[in-house]
Order: sequence, then structure tokens, then C-alpha cells
Amino acid sequence: MTSEERREGRYQRRKAKREAKAREVTGKSFGEVVNFGNLIRAGKGACDGSRWKTSTILFEANLLSECKDIDDTLTAERRRFKGFHSFTTVEHGKARAIDALPIKERTGQKCLCQNYLTKAYSRSFINTNSASLEGRGMDYALETLCGQLRAHYRKHGLQGGIYQFDFKGYFGSLPHDRIKARARKIIQDDKLFRLYCSYIDDFLKMRTADRNAERPRGVGLGSEVSQITALDAASPIDHYFKDRRRVEAYGRYMDDGYAISPSLEELRDLDRCNHLMAADLGLTLNDKKCTITPFRHHSFTFLKVRFTLQESGKVTMKLGRRSIKAIRRKMDIFRRWVTEGKMDAEDAIQSYQSWRAHAKRCDSYRTLEAMDARFVSMFAPELRRRKNKFPCTLRAKKTRAGWEYTRNIPPAQKAA
Repeated sequence: MTSEERREGRYQRRKAKREAKAREVTGKSFGEVVNFGNLIRAGKGACDGSRWKTSTILFEANLLSECKDIDDTLTAERRRFKGFHSFTTVEHGKARAIDALPIKERTGQKCLCQNYLTKAYSRSFINTNSASLEGRGMDYALETLCGQLRAHYRKHGLQGGIYQFDFKGYFGSLPHDRIKARARKIIQDDKLFRLYCSYIDDFLKMRTADRNAERPRGVGLGSEVSQITALDAASPIDHYFKDRRRVEAYGRYMDDGYAISPSLEELRDLDRCNHLMAADLGLTLNDKKCTITPFRHHSFTFLKVRFTLQESGKVTMKLGRRSIKAIRRKMDIFRRWVTEGKMDAEDAIQSYQSWRAHAKRCDSYRTLEAMDARFVSMFAPELRRRKNKFPCTLRAKKTRAGWEYTRNIPPAQKAA
């Protein structure tokens, strides 16, 4: 046997192993994916985070009968979508139209995603496609970017820069025909494919959907099917950067992506090619957010965190200015709402703690301390009456009057 024959034999064995592994995931039948047991687990998961809603309370109280009804309906393909719960929310001063799914629809989608779609789609994702997947997320994305910046500095110093891109109206611009064509290559069971297509067609009933468009497009925010679909829609761009162009430092978090290179000329060429590929996929890049930032004497913002690669090679992560301004505005609004009785003090505290969890990722201790001091001063009566200590950077002391919080004084100032 020649060396070429041995090489071909190894290749065929690897190929057969990959195909067998793929069949374990994509070769499942409808009954293996959608059944009563899987729906029970999905129904419990769908209730997480929304048990304060009346609809969720009623659904969980009758979980067995509700899941049996969903199972019978999906198995017989008698599903009829009744519509979204539409409302508008304001995030950082920008109005967003939200089309929320009823709890029974969320259960069906979660069952399909947990037991089939997520594993089937994520097999082809690159490692740095890091949103909405188990073991990945924002922390993973930020840590990966830090590691890539350090590796770049070890090889090239401050030479080069980073190219960042963002899709314009990403979820609302995904073309349905391309989504279904990609799904047909992955979903082998015809009944599962028809169920997936029915979930995609439901998004045409959104309040923000363009019903007169010749080419149906757009998926909703918050749906599990739309999350995994959105992750996959730009996957060809990920593979172009990683496989064709051999960009070592590349990553994407849903619609925000970046590429690092020691050559600014290469980054400009990547920007040009990215626009062509996005157009071919039916997507549109936001030209204002497609930027190239040199590392020397510059910083850049990714996922609301400001990164700086310093002369020493140290990577610093600071809170973005918009995030700080937003939380200050929220404090003022929450204080007014609590005073007027429109909001419970505990809800305001939990909302601030959520922001603190994001802020603790960054190297912004003094900023966090200042925000803690501001929040404590604004909500002093409510925090004093709490049974448990308020987690913050300030020093807490339990007195007869309640909890008292004081700011830590640096040793240098104490000596002075």
C-alpha cells in the first residue's frame, strides 16, 4: 500500500466518522424530538423568568394537560398560530417594537430547539460565534477578545488594528427563502422541516412585518427559533473570514463582529468583501458601524465595553460612556417611580444589580464605587429597611436604625 493510499484511507475513515456523528444529531425523527416528555421539560424551562405572569402561572398549574394538548396538536399538524402579544419598550432612548410569543408557543419552540435545532445548527458554527449557546455568551466573547488582543501583541505589537461590523436591522432583514433553504440542508425529517417553516411563517404576523414585500423577511426578537436562525444566517461570513481568508483573530456576537489584523490594508479589503457577501446573503451592513480602528493611540468599543491595547501589551476593559449615562438616567427614573408608587423598591434594586453584574466584568472599580454611592444615597430609606445587606463596594454596618453604608477611604487619604 502506497503512502497516498494510506492517506486516502485515513481521510475516508475521518469522513465516515464525521457523517456518523452528524446522523446522530440531524437524523432524528419527529417523534424523537417532539414528544410528551420533551415538552414537559421545555414547558418548565419556558416558565423560568416569567412566573410572575398570570398566563405562566395558569400554564404551569396545568402543565401536564397543556403539554399533552401541544403534543397532540403538533403531532397531527393541526397547529394554528393565534398571534403575538405586541408592545413597545424603550432601550437607551430608542423605541423597540417587541412581539412576544404566548407561553404555549414558546414551549413548542423550546422543545424543537433544545432537542434538535441548537445541536444541528451549532455543529457548523465557529468557536467564536458566541451568542445564545451553552458554555458561551457575553463573558466568553469578551474573554476571547482579550486573549486575541494579547496574542496579537505578542506577535505584532501595536501594529495593525481591528475591523468592526454591524448588520442593519439584523433580525428584521433575514430573508425567509434563504433561511428555509439552509434549514432544508440540515433538517432531514420532512415533518420537522414543516414545523420549522411554520414557525418562520408566523413572523409575517408581527406588528413590524412588511406584509406587502415581494420577498418575505424578518424574524422576531426573543424567540428561540429566531435566535438560532439568526446565529446561522451570517455563518457563511464567519467561515469566509476564518477558512478562506485565514483571519486568526475573528469573532461575532449575533450581529456584532470583528476581525484583527496587523495590516490595515487587509482590513479594508475585508470590509469590501464583507459588504459583497452580506448583499449576497440578503443582509445589509450598517456603514456607520463598519469601522477600522488602529491599535496605536486608539481604543474601541465592543458589546458596550471599551477596550484599549496599551504600549505595555496590557488589555484594559472599561465601561462604555453610554452605559454609565444610561444607568444614571435609570436611577433618576426609578427613584421617581418608587416615590410615586409605580415601582417596587426591590425591582429597582434588582435592576441595578443586573447592571452591576455587567460592570464587574470591566476594570472600572472607581466608576462602580461611584455608582454604588449614588444609588445608596438615592435609595437610602429602602436599603436601610432591607433584611439582607445590599451587595456593593461600600462598607456596610448593621445598626439599630438599619443598614448604614459608607464609602471606603483609601489608605493614602487616611494618612493625610
